[in-house]
Amino acid sequence: MTDRHPAESLMLKTLLAALALWLIYTNLTYALDALIALMIAAAILPLAEAAQKRHIPRIVTVLGVYLLGIGGLALLIALLVPVVAEQGGQLARTLPAYRERLTLFAGEIGGFLSRHGGPEQLALPDIGLQDLGSLVQRLAERSLQATRGVLSGALSVVLVLFVSAYIVVDSRRLAEGLLVLVPPARRAEVDRIAAIVMERMGGYVSGQLTVSLCIATILSIGLSILGIEAPVLIGVTAGALNFVPFLGSSVGFLLALLGALNTSAFAVGGVLILFGAVQTVEGKLLVPYFLGRRVKLHPLAVLA
Repeated sequence: MTDRHPAESLMLKTLLAALALWLIYTNLTYALDALIALMIAAAILPLAEAAQKRHIPRIVTVLGVYLLGIGGLALLIALLVPVVAEQGGQLARTLPAYRERLTLFAGEIGGFLSRHGGPEQLALPDIGLQDLGSLVQRLAERSLQATRGVLSGALSVVLVLFVSAYIVVDSRRLAEGLLVLVPPARRAEVDRIAAIVMERMGGYVSGQLTVSLCIATILSIGLSILGIEAPVLIGVTAGALNFVPFLGSSVGFLLALLGALNTSAFAVGGVLILFGAVQTVEGKLLVPYFLGRRVKLHPLAVLA
């Protein structure tokens, strides 16, 4: 019996681990929401504990952080809508002139190629405003189909915020309740490791916030030099959305490109170079350095 006991224990642990992985896989959306909620709670928890020492309830700190974040995002959207509408209208008005210039440019290239044995002319596709409208509509439909929908996404956001607030407000009692499931001899070690995990999770969020601030500053300065309209607004938007992979850079690039198309060909080239440089600096310098310091990993480890 004594020889079989370790094997049976190992088999039971393996089955439990496999069951947990299967549950996570079959409920991946909820598992991801829970992980995001835990990371948000880990970022707010040090602030809530510091405020509690000044006799400020934790729920007040959580609500203050939520109001600040939601208010800032709503302000960005309110400021962006008029800029995008104006730039889009201006681009629509100048689109025929762009096409005429491209046609002349294509004719020059065709003449050059014909003198060197190439085709005599280059034909541009006939794309009108109605075609651009249908193209945007199809892209929007594809985007909505690729996501869980606006309603389910909103419900997920509410759920994540609610769970994060609950974890922050009742963190000690939650920890004590979970420690009951751990053998008494290991509770101190599990509690120590859990505290380190929460600290590193919070460090990741604060490190990402620092990276986003740097990106917003670099883009604002760079777009100002290029003469793009509303450079600070575009830079701050890209930085604020940088928490979601590819979202901040994509939205910022599209907004900057929209403004550049209404400025000059030099501005378009400058925007391409600027965002390429920012992506390189973010991936090779900012993320390894700032996130590495926050999560206490070497920059090379973060880069790898």
